[in-house]
Amino acid sequence: MYLTLLGLNGQFFGPIAEKAYQVQARNNNRTVSTNIVSSMASTIYTAIFYINCSVFAAIIRSLVPYFGFWLAFLMNCAVMAYYCFEYKWLYMGWTLERRLSYVEQHWSFFLGFGLPLTVLTFFLPTLYSGAVFGLIYPCYVIMATMATPKPASPYDQPVASGGARAEFSLPNKVPLFYGVRKLDNLVILLVRLVGGVHADSIVSEEKKMAKLE
Repeated sequence: MYLTLLGLNGQFFGPIAEKAYQVQARNNNRTVSTNIVSSMASTIYTAIFYINCSVFAAIIRSLVPYFGFWLAFLMNCAVMAYYCFEYKWLYMGWTLERRLSYVEQHWSFFLGFGLPLTVLTFFLPTLYSGAVFGLIYPCYVIMATMATPKPASPYDQPVASGGARAEFSLPNKVPLFYGVRKLDNLVILLVRLVGGVHADSIVSEEKKMAKLE
């Protein structure tokens, strides 16, 4: 019953994102299409990405002493935020690599955006976490559709800390998904070695997205 209700709830995510995107477009006097064209290879590649996010978070949580738990927590913040914005970016026709680069360039915004949702779900058992996520996620999709992230440190200007003489600047890009990209490449390599009917199309999809960026 729980899984059935969770699945039914998930059917509303897409229409909510579509409606929010259309409202934003009308407010900005833009004509947009919300027809998402996605190949099977692209869908599989995106699924590989999400699986590797979970694998990478589990790896750093178990192998990195003392700080592994909190690094996994921050990773979860980034993935949560990415997932909230994914519908919007799909409507905009962005490739997976472009989406990841955008998150890394606006890392402070996305870590902050995903923090509340992560706090509410990260420490709960899987079933409870899924229930809370299903209730809150539609609200985050709407906020993500309306949001416009700003760079972490605009125009490379140093940020002064109060009246202190020392100055610092936030990095303009943090490779949050570096480890996930490496796992993706490993999976693609295994796919190439194993072969199969769809192997060439998945490998081609990965190369195509790399060239587009």
